[in-house]
Amino acid sequence: MQTLRLFYDVARCHSFSQAASMHSITQSAASQRISQLEKRLGVVLIDRSVRPLALTEAGQSFLRGCEGILDKYDKLAAEVALIKEDPVGTVRVAAIYSAGIDLLGQIVDRFHDEHQRINVEIQYTKPDDVYRLVKDGEADFGILAYPQSWRKLGIIPLREEIMAVVCSPRHPLAQLSEVTAEVLTAYNMVTFDTNLPVGKVLQRFLREHGSSPKIVSTFDNIDTIKNAVAVTDSISILPGRTVLQEARVGILSMVRLLPQMVRPMGVVYRRKHKSQGASFAPAVQQFVDYLLANAGPSSEAEREWIVGHEPSVV
Repeated sequence: MQTLRLFYDVARCHSFSQAASMHSITQSAASQRISQLEKRLGVVLIDRSVRPLALTEAGQSFLRGCEGILDKYDKLAAEVALIKEDPVGTVRVAAIYSAGIDLLGQIVDRFHDEHQRINVEIQYTKPDDVYRLVKDGEADFGILAYPQSWRKLGIIPLREEIMAVVCSPRHPLAQLSEVTAEVLTAYNMVTFDTNLPVGKVLQRFLREHGSSPKIVSTFDNIDTIKNAVAVTDSISILPGRTVLQEARVGILSMVRLLPQMVRPMGVVYRRKHKSQGASFAPAVQQFVDYLLANAGPSSEAEREWIVGHEPSVV
């Protein structure tokens, strides 16, 4: 298996020296191992007469097979590792501010109660930095809105968040079950920074539905937006799931938005080769599974609050 992975890295880097460095061996040792592999197969896999190195036709075919074998091996190794009881380790997560600091904090606290030997560290940052931290291996995975799959990054869908109009319980809109987007033109709005994907999508949504509320301030943090709405006459459009607690205790009110808007959330992870699925260390896999189970698709409670049963439309 080590030789297959070495061949894959030589093919990917087009260089014996770079692949050797990745495997902590000398260039000569790397070249010798590939030569032994070619001898066993009875074919030449790498054309050494050109620079950078190139694969022969047989090498290209062998590479495609290697990708599948390595992917299956990594998944199997991860599954077997999970059989061990009580994994130990630190899980490094990079998340956008608007992922919901309170929500993730609650999930981490509950997870730690059940898995006290696993430490979860969440670094909140901007979307571009989330991608960078995951790609560079500085985070085990990232949590993003509108996630994009890159050559070295894969995506696990997390949830689609139903967006709701949020306001103070004293606001006129708080008396309604649902409201159309164009009606929001009459009100002040606190919203997401437009340099965030959700901010751009939200502005486009309002524009396409003939709505132009007065934007009085913008933030990159859902909790800051909620606090601003609670103490002013401004409204906002936020993921309903992140406002459930405040709505239940009467700090904020949620009104169903028409037409419906959703914000897709996903987990992004680094993959070593193109066809590889998610392959996490045992402690990381434990938290990913917990996250998907507890912060995954919209719950019935969320839909009940946001959708309502007897709507009145303005």
